[in-house]
Amino acid sequence: MLPGSQLPKLGVGINYHWDFAPLITSNPQLIQFIEVSPDMLCEEILADGRRSLRFEARKLADLKRLTQQFPVIVHGLGLSIGSARGWNQDYVNMLDQYAQQQQFYWHSEHLGFTLVQGDSAGEDHAGLLLPLPFTREALALLEPRIQHLCKRYGVPFLIENTTYYLPDFSGNDWSEIEFLNQLLTNTDCGLLLDLYNFYCNALNFGFDPAYALMQLQLDRVVEIHIAGGITHEGFQLDVHSDLVPDAVWGLLDLILPHTPNLCAITYELLEFSLPMLGEEKILSQLTLAQTAWKKYCAIHGTHLHTNQVSTREPGYASC
Repeated sequence: MLPGSQLPKLGVGINYHWDFAPLITSNPQLIQFIEVSPDMLCEEILADGRRSLRFEARKLADLKRLTQQFPVIVHGLGLSIGSARGWNQDYVNMLDQYAQQQQFYWHSEHLGFTLVQGDSAGEDHAGLLLPLPFTREALALLEPRIQHLCKRYGVPFLIENTTYYLPDFSGNDWSEIEFLNQLLTNTDCGLLLDLYNFYCNALNFGFDPAYALMQLQLDRVVEIHIAGGITHEGFQLDVHSDLVPDAVWGLLDLILPHTPNLCAITYELLEFSLPMLGEEKILSQLTLAQTAWKKYCAIHGTHLHTNQVSTREPGYASC
């Protein structure tokens, strides 16, 4: 069964930050769900040389009130699924706790890594998300981890394409699209297709994004991210701080007829952009996303309203 084929059609949403709460609650006609990164609700504790994540009660309580009105999906930031020595178990422990408190319809993570082996027995944080090479070795590392995450919480798991800023690794076995297709063929995960990330890669490395996207297994796309960013020293950066470029809207229009299992379009925006852009411009982006959703996606299923949200107790499957 394809990921997304049995999921509700959520519609259009936005990533959660507590600064966005007034905008979210006052615009339910434009925002049908929220995408939560539980990492942001935590403080990092360092004790005896070990890091752990601990939820901040106030942030968790504020979000809980909002989730009584809006369905939730989870988007991880700190799993580091591609680290050679293993993923960030502190993140997994934290998500286990969150799953006991909040229902979510799927969870996702970036295709990359942030933790690297340090000089001692511990690990260092790279400070930014690093891309994986598109190799058989990377595929073999990822497949069992992805399969585990597809089962752990009893809801689908999605992998998200990321940006990269260095030339192709000489040892790559596949292109980015070919590598993503290999992952989708060999695992049960769905795809969180970040169109802006893909657009950045196309601009920075000079390939045709429209042609490349049409080679992707678009029937595995469950969620789409749209965003805008900046150019710095000739590179298009995935800062997610601006309006969505016209070219990205064009790519969205191109692929939506080919994504039968799409359940959500998420406008991603960093919190510091709210005062810079203003609510009016943000709402204009959500309105455009709603137009695209209603044109292509709503015919495949109805939006999920808050009174349709299940009240089942959340939990996770055993390893």
